[in-house]
Amino acid sequence: MYQYVWDEETGGLLLTSEQSKFSKEPRPVYYRELDILGFDKYWTYPKDDSAPIMWAESNNYIYRGRTIAKAVGGAIYSPPEIQILDDSEMDGAELVPVDILSMINKNYTLLETLVQETIKKLYNTYRQYKNKIDIFYVAFSGGKDSIVTLDIVQKTLPHNEFVVLFGDTQMEFSDTYKTVEQVKEKCAHEGIPFYISKSEKPPIETWSKFGPPSTVSRWCCSVHKTAPQIILLRNILKKPDFTGMAFVGVRADESLSRSKYDYVSYGEKHKGQYSCNVILNWSSAEIFLYIFANALPLNEAYKKGNRRAGCLICPRAAERNDYMNHFCYSREAEPLVDSIRQAYKNTFSSEEALEHFIEVGGWKARKNGRDLSIPVNYKEQIDDEKNVLLTIEQPRTNWREWIKTIGILANDTSPYVINFRGQLHHFSITEKENSIYVLIDNVTAHDYPDFVKYLKNVFRKAACCIGCQECQADCPHGCLSFQEGQVYISDDCHHCSQCHKPEKGCLVYKSLEKPKGGIVMSGKNMSLNSYSHHAPRMEWIDQYFQFKNSFDDNHTLGSQMFSFFKRFLRDADLLDASGFTKTAETIEKIGLNDETSWAIILINLCYAPQVQWYVKRVDFDKDYSKSLLASMMVEDGAKESWTNDIFSSLVRMSELPLGKVGIGESLKEKNHAVGLIRTEWKEPNALAVLYSLYRFAEACGDYYQFTLEMLLDDSIERDGVSPTRIFGLDRDAMIPILNGLGINYPEFISVSFTLDLDNITLRSDKTSADVLKLF
Repeated sequence: MYQYVWDEETGGLLLTSEQSKFSKEPRPVYYRELDILGFDKYWTYPKDDSAPIMWAESNNYIYRGRTIAKAVGGAIYSPPEIQILDDSEMDGAELVPVDILSMINKNYTLLETLVQETIKKLYNTYRQYKNKIDIFYVAFSGGKDSIVTLDIVQKTLPHNEFVVLFGDTQMEFSDTYKTVEQVKEKCAHEGIPFYISKSEKPPIETWSKFGPPSTVSRWCCSVHKTAPQIILLRNILKKPDFTGMAFVGVRADESLSRSKYDYVSYGEKHKGQYSCNVILNWSSAEIFLYIFANALPLNEAYKKGNRRAGCLICPRAAERNDYMNHFCYSREAEPLVDSIRQAYKNTFSSEEALEHFIEVGGWKARKNGRDLSIPVNYKEQIDDEKNVLLTIEQPRTNWREWIKTIGILANDTSPYVINFRGQLHHFSITEKENSIYVLIDNVTAHDYPDFVKYLKNVFRKAACCIGCQECQADCPHGCLSFQEGQVYISDDCHHCSQCHKPEKGCLVYKSLEKPKGGIVMSGKNMSLNSYSHHAPRMEWIDQYFQFKNSFDDNHTLGSQMFSFFKRFLRDADLLDASGFTKTAETIEKIGLNDETSWAIILINLCYAPQVQWYVKRVDFDKDYSKSLLASMMVEDGAKESWTNDIFSSLVRMSELPLGKVGIGESLKEKNHAVGLIRTEWKEPNALAVLYSLYRFAEACGDYYQFTLEMLLDDSIERDGVSPTRIFGLDRDAMIPILNGLGINYPEFISVSFTLDLDNITLRSDKTSADVLKLF
């Protein structure tokens, strides 16, 4: 990818020989976009779309190298405001379009070099993978990047060695369908097979069953694009376990996440499938130059100011894009907007509030089904004996079919026995009209979390499945199919669990899942994956206390380690905006070889997401396998892909002295951690308990009077974390500690234990920071 500069002579851009690490993603701007935004109020320009009038970088509009205006704001029904930055051309003279031919000629050499390098790399990849691949195909979208990708591929490979596959989401711009028809005709002329895949479910139906997609729940890509593509390719090849390579028009400059993509990846979307990002290192400048130079079709959506030729309504679109999309294609887009209204109609007290919610894109931030007017039909509970109870109302599909995906039933009546991965497990079912009640006993729930995870998935699928075919696409053996809305699992099922790959087992369930109560977290950012797999080592702590405020310049950590370690330091109140904190000074005074220092650190960590979750969820003196912890994490909102990192960081913390004061120790097999067990603090320091009581009171809204029974009752929902929960202290251990604190620090705490009554009162004029001064 080359750097570019603006060329005043042609009104275009000019590539330079310097390699670029970053592009501002320039794009040509045509008269129709200018008209939509109101540029015609200030400038005169030809109403001719054979050539662009100017260029844009993000929201800045550039005419012959000068930024003349900026688009600010905008929402789905509100146009962006145009801010004039340079009025040089506002004297009535007509703006001059870009001289495309001259621009092409000036860029010919560098562009041709880029093209030849791209072709060479693609051809070598084709040769390398040819004997591994059943089908090569261009994943065509109708956008500028896929237009270029297809042209590069057809120049590189024999035309009988690949096919073109357009994934029709049924939510495309009308101009995209026109482009697709153009390309389809050209492919027919060139002898290139062209296929179109699409979901059997129309978007209006799926949006009403899943709820509108969001930035977190982007079920739409799987349901309307990737799954139909995989199923169509299987039908073409008549081979369920085919291996394909998709040539994809993904570019690193499009987003931070895409900048981390590899040129060739395997199994990112579906097991056994490769992706080759042909133009990964191209910039949009090079993309548009190539289109102009080769007279390729350019989707008319770009000429109307749409930055991407994507879906009519997309949760990842910026507000300005929402306006342009809806303005240009309101007839097609409005039914989807109305689906958002229907989904949230019971959430808002007035029509005005609902319309404002849609206008500002509030629906894009949805994380679960809490605010949707769509029932989920599935509920989980844990009774007093720790049995797991599942309730399914109005099941949509047959659980007896789904159960085949995890094992083989040994009998036909409840309690059922199933062979799951070589072990026999049992569960009970009561079936009534339109209702199913499942009981999993507490021993099974605790000792066999993998089985429980997949059994829950079976009933989530039974409750919620609408036949979106994502599971069918995930099944690599062709053992799963849908007929008239019902699922069928063949007796040849390999029990490979690939159909359980969607998080929580079912895309519909995951989209509609209601948030659970019971674990109240005090932090604002509740991502449990706080430290990735980079929880601190002892030598990192030593370095921090050695260098203090000059730590940034003297540490020996890698960039990722450094970033996550600083988060740990902030969570432990050892680092703030000013640097080395008062808490850190206290710990330095006590010494890192004293368990009390680590108790203070643990108390503070209990008010950050990862450790708070662990302390509140994991009981003392019980073995928790890695898989059981992973299951608990996912139940409480963590992504399955995070669980290894979260477990790894907890193990790392257990290896610090934190392990001795309440984190516990890891369970190992052949030197590998396979679980964790929390152990109580054997010799608790009374002042550390006092510090934790003040932190507890402050987190509970400055509630300074409570009882020991209240501290010991973990069923109470509260933001504070009790010292009994942090350190594993029972009533017999707490009473002497509290009595001693009342005698030795009456200016901080008073304690009364009379018969069966107890009362603990903290002085409201003191704070946890004051307690630190006592050490």
